Amino acid sequence: MIFEVKNYATLQAAIDRLCEFLTANDVPKDCVFDSRLVACELLSNVLRHADGQAGLRGEIKDGYVELKILTKRVFTPETITCAELYSEHGRGLFLVNTLCEEQIFSEEDGVRVLIRIRESE
Repeated sequence: MIFEVKNYATLQAAIDRLCEFLTANDVPKDCVFDSRLVACELLSNVLRHADGQAGLRGEIKDGYVELKILTKRVFTPETITCAELYSEHGRGLFLVNTLCEEQIFSEEDGVRVLIRIRESE
C-alpha cells in the first residue's frame, strides 16, 4: 500500500490507514504502535526538512513491517545520536534507530526501515 503525504493532514490519514492495514493483517498492537511512531517521525522530518512531499509504502515481509519513505529530493538524515533530555530537536531519529532492525538511506529509494514483528504477550 502506498500513500502520498503532502502536509500534516495527509500524514495523519496515511498513518491511520497504515495502522488499519497492519491491524487487519494481525500485526501485534505493540508493533503497530512502533510502526506508527517510526512513520510519523520520518514523514514529519520529510515535511519539515525536505521538499515537503513524500510517499509512504508499508508491507509485511518475512516477520517484519517494512516501511519505505519515498521523496523526490534526496534526504539523508544526520548521524543519529541521543539528544539531550529537554532538547526540542533530535529525539525522533534516535527513537527510529532504537525501534528499527535495519535502516537504509539511499538516493534511489529514499528511506527504508524494517521493524521486526514481535509476538504478543
